[in-house]
Amino acid sequence: MKFKAPLLTLGAGVLVAGVLYGMNVSVGNDLSRNNAAETQPPPAASAAPSPTPTPAAASSAPGDGSGKAAQTGTITYAGAVDGGAASLGVVVHNGKAIAYVCDGKAAESWMDGDMANGEAQLNSAKLTGKLVATYTPGQIKGTVTAGAKTYTFTLKAVAPPSGLYRSQTSLRKKLDASWIVLPDGTQVGVQNRNGVLQPAPPFDVNNKTAVVDGTNVTIEPTSPASGY
Repeated sequence: MKFKAPLLTLGAGVLVAGVLYGMNVSVGNDLSRNNAAETQPPPAASAAPSPTPTPAAASSAPGDGSGKAAQTGTITYAGAVDGGAASLGVVVHNGKAIAYVCDGKAAESWMDGDMANGEAQLNSAKLTGKLVATYTPGQIKGTVTAGAKTYTFTLKAVAPPSGLYRSQTSLRKKLDASWIVLPDGTQVGVQNRNGVLQPAPPFDVNNKTAVVDGTNVTIEPTSPASGY
């Protein structure tokens, strides 16, 4: 039984050696993992998301119908100027306009031009008349000049038969006359006979005729589409 002590000592030594080997292997694996982590290149930074493009602001369009694009069809304005010294009619069609101002006696002027984006500027062919105004589909307001006279005005939109009228082009040697028919049916006009301006005779709004020297003369409504 004397050989047991050396055997126990040898077994304990083997056990300790095994434990130390296991610890070395574990530490070595940890070191390997740490080294691998340190040498591993960092992950590429994820690209920042592209900003969502902001849509361009929509171009504004006048909601009151005052823009040129809104002026489809025909709108007519007619009435007396401020103070009642003269009458004025304006007809706009697709952004183009004509106007006629007269005092019903001896002063008159036809004008034409553009009406767009809430503004109007019309001129006569011989620059004897001028209209500058702002407008909406329901109203036009500004100043108008005929010869040496300038008037201010505010006119409402009107319905037929109110509007502008003139004697037929082919008959103007017999009667060159122009009229404004006001909302209450009143006719205000001037005629040119042999170079003399005087009040225009009344005409039949329904039949579009006037009697001149016993003869019926054709009267035409005027607009930018038909001319004047």
